[in-house]
Amino acid sequence: MRAKAIPPSPRVLTLEAIGAQGVPLFVRRIPHPDFQPPSGPAVATFSLLLLVTAGRGRGRHLEQVELSAGDVHFIPAGVTNHVLDPGTLEGWAVAFDPTLPGSLGLEFLPSVPGLQAERKPDLLRSLAVRGLLRVRPGVTRRRRIERLIQAMDTELREAPWGWEGAMRAHFCLLLTEIVREVRESTPRLPPLLGGVVRDALVFMEAHCLEPISLQDVAAAVDRAPSHVAHAIRRETGLTVSDWLREHRVAEARRLLLETTASVERISGQVGYGDVTHFIRSFRRVQGMTPGMWRGRHRQAGS
Repeated sequence: MRAKAIPPSPRVLTLEAIGAQGVPLFVRRIPHPDFQPPSGPAVATFSLLLLVTAGRGRGRHLEQVELSAGDVHFIPAGVTNHVLDPGTLEGWAVAFDPTLPGSLGLEFLPSVPGLQAERKPDLLRSLAVRGLLRVRPGVTRRRRIERLIQAMDTELREAPWGWEGAMRAHFCLLLTEIVREVRESTPRLPPLLGGVVRDALVFMEAHCLEPISLQDVAAAVDRAPSHVAHAIRRETGLTVSDWLREHRVAEARRLLLETTASVERISGQVGYGDVTHFIRSFRRVQGMTPGMWRGRHRQAGS
């Protein structure tokens, strides 16, 4: 039997690699001769906001998406993304260190009902809120968002006195506008997932750091494991194992960045009984081992 081909690891991007020069924020107009998207799948250690002002294109982050004028897309750090077709896209890209909003006291997204407040993983990693990964603000708010991005771009390029404080202030206002749009548009969003799938994803978010399995997820939603596995794969394109791995690796990144705990200890804290399995899963998502990721990210932030 022929061995199954292993797909190549996605390219890993850092803020420094795209030109941030030690600043936790990077702004670039699209298209730009010095800012070309990777030709294949990539995973970034930074979060990305994309404002599309004109044209159309296609990409993939968690699922395939159409990019069109008026959209604001959010791509969380650690999510494999792929520009399938840049098409005629025009707009702005804002890349930022995922710890920056927290350092400024900002909560990027509202909570999802049903999750325990004391154990709330990165909500952006769940397709239960995948509609919030893309919003379409009205003309007035979209213009405010673009002006704020342009102001950050000016501060970063010209670096006048007080530029760093001004840049952070503009960034606060930018995220505030987007959070307002999310909160105002959430009640209008149509249901994206069936009840069983939605409930299963919420359960996995709440218990992802425990050693749960497909059987546990199925019992929580009172369905057969085969039914849950098929429904989740059909509606999200990912398996139960995929989602558990995504949630666990997201928490592992936080612990690697914010603590000095060993890789083996972190492995147990994020639901893995075997450190080798953890390292393999982390590498599959991030393109490198936990130790390499910690070293590269801390070196970039020093």
